[in-house]
Amino acid sequence: MKQRVFTSILLLPLLFFGLISEIFLFALILSICFVVVSETNMNLTGGEKRFRTTLYSLAIISSFLLIISTLKFSIYFLILILIFFIISLALNILGLKKLDENIDISQYSFSDNSNFEKIILRESSSIFYLLGIISIFFLYQSYDDLMWILIPLITVFSVDTFSYLIGSKFGKRRVALIAKISPNKTIIGYFAGLFFGGLTFFILNIYFGNMFSNLIILIFMSSFIPIISIIGDLYASGIKRNFGVKNYGNILPGHGGLLDRLDSVIVTIVFMNLVKVLDI
Repeated sequence: MKQRVFTSILLLPLLFFGLISEIFLFALILSICFVVVSETNMNLTGGEKRFRTTLYSLAIISSFLLIISTLKFSIYFLILILIFFIISLALNILGLKKLDENIDISQYSFSDNSNFEKIILRESSSIFYLLGIISIFFLYQSYDDLMWILIPLITVFSVDTFSYLIGSKFGKRRVALIAKISPNKTIIGYFAGLFFGGLTFFILNIYFGNMFSNLIILIFMSSFIPIISIIGDLYASGIKRNFGVKNYGNILPGHGGLLDRLDSVIVTIVFMNLVKVLDI
């Protein structure tokens, strides 16, 4: 836990400079995208890994050039993100149902028809993560949008922190339904994360944010965002379980890769974009 807190403190200056500097934000998001591509190669080796990394790198650079030239949000962009999320979520669940203890950790090559579902899962989830990261540009376009970024980030951190602290100290009963994905998570841990995450979102909106003027909508969002945060965590854990890997990478101390820190954040940011564009 100390390593997690220390890493979060190290990331705070990067977030700060990203929010006050448009150029730094572009550089930060671009760097994160390249790391995500590396961490989602999922057992690929050799030429297959280099081909995939090169292909995604060219796509990312092209996307950023397009964003720089327009910086206009399109509802079709959001629909595209949700399509890839739904596809990858369905394949994620389907793959988990078929898992056994002797999971095949082969290369999952593009030419391997026997692992076609896993290949689509890897690529659709990767595209979802990349588009989700890029959607930050649309959620945060000026200082007026500051709370649309900070409140969800603090809420996700609150859900994660209280789930871990209370679950590890008081939790005994495991969640049987998701034991295959996250065997160490407990019922009391999840409830603690939902409660304190929702309370954090509600309080921050009351004192600092002006996102939701309607009290009923604010209460609903205070309940909804922590749930989305937990879904993001389980979604990423399910993908790793499908591919028989424990960690996405080792770029951050105390974590299973950068994507392990961003899984819940990306899913939450995407749905905050949806809320914003629908003007709820």
